[in-house]
Amino acid sequence: MSLYIRRTREGRETHYVLKESYWNGSCFAARNILDLGTDPTEHIVYAGGNGFYFSDAVEEAFTRMGLERETEDLEQAFLHYLDPHIRRIIENFSTGRSPAHPSWDAEELAHRQRFLHPFDKRRMHFLRCGRIDIGSLDGRSWKFLNVLCDKCRDEIEHVIEGLEKDLRPQERRNYLFTALELQRYFPSHLLKNNPAALDPNTVDQYFLEEICRLNEDRTFFVGVEDHSPGKLHPYLVKYVIMYFDHADTPQSLWQRIFEDFVRHRQFRFQPARPSLSEEEACACLGLHPKEYRAMSAQALARHYRRRAKKHHPDAGGDHETFIRLSEAYECLARKKTRGR
Repeated sequence: MSLYIRRTREGRETHYVLKESYWNGSCFAARNILDLGTDPTEHIVYAGGNGFYFSDAVEEAFTRMGLERETEDLEQAFLHYLDPHIRRIIENFSTGRSPAHPSWDAEELAHRQRFLHPFDKRRMHFLRCGRIDIGSLDGRSWKFLNVLCDKCRDEIEHVIEGLEKDLRPQERRNYLFTALELQRYFPSHLLKNNPAALDPNTVDQYFLEEICRLNEDRTFFVGVEDHSPGKLHPYLVKYVIMYFDHADTPQSLWQRIFEDFVRHRQFRFQPARPSLSEEEACACLGLHPKEYRAMSAQALARHYRRRAKKHHPDAGGDHETFIRLSEAYECLARKKTRGR
């Protein structure tokens, strides 16, 4: 079971629904757990310090549906809506499953990623790497795709929409050009990877054709019960709006070329981060410098974890002391790495 909070529009209001991806016997599908109303934070109850729990309505929803849930899964679903300080603690010390699925070997990852749709793969590649010329994504597993594994179509769209928020306006048409692989229609064109340099009417025509073709693709909408190929699904309507709201012009093309030219020839001086001395870092971790130098990197990490657990704010420790411990460990760990 994979929990997530989906944002929906009801008239002029934004509503939030707690949902889950689940295996229905043949594919991953989505089902609603609880309508959270217009503010998910109303279902988070802070108990003082760093403690919190979820409202009775959330607990009752799982009981009513006969579903079991893990506290960690629910925390991850509500993570974005938690107090920022508590969110950082959970992000730094969560022991749950990571997007990289470390329990899966390379063969298992490749098997699971084979079920991902090519449109999803191309979208994720652009969102992670920002490249139009992406080559082939088949034939091997890619770490950046792991976050989409074992999710229904609705949750995949939820994940990707969160990443799309970081797209700059001038990147959006390039994004869709790449996601729909429109460059394949211009195989011999020298600027096939620069949509602004291609005939706009031709590009628009291919864009609409590919959107309609995707709308009829049953493998893309697997597990989606309410989709009719005769009507463009909201998952794709947003892309038509995005595409035609950000039309390229000759001016924008040359402006982008100029900006790329300047950016790749700039020298950016990045001052070194202030660092603790070896003596200061050792004192902070309760080590003698000779003891530290005799330690392996693994022994240093174990020593740090013991100290961090003791001084963690959730265990009654001081927040500033905990941060100082982390800085000291990073300093000494870097010295170990450089000394290899």
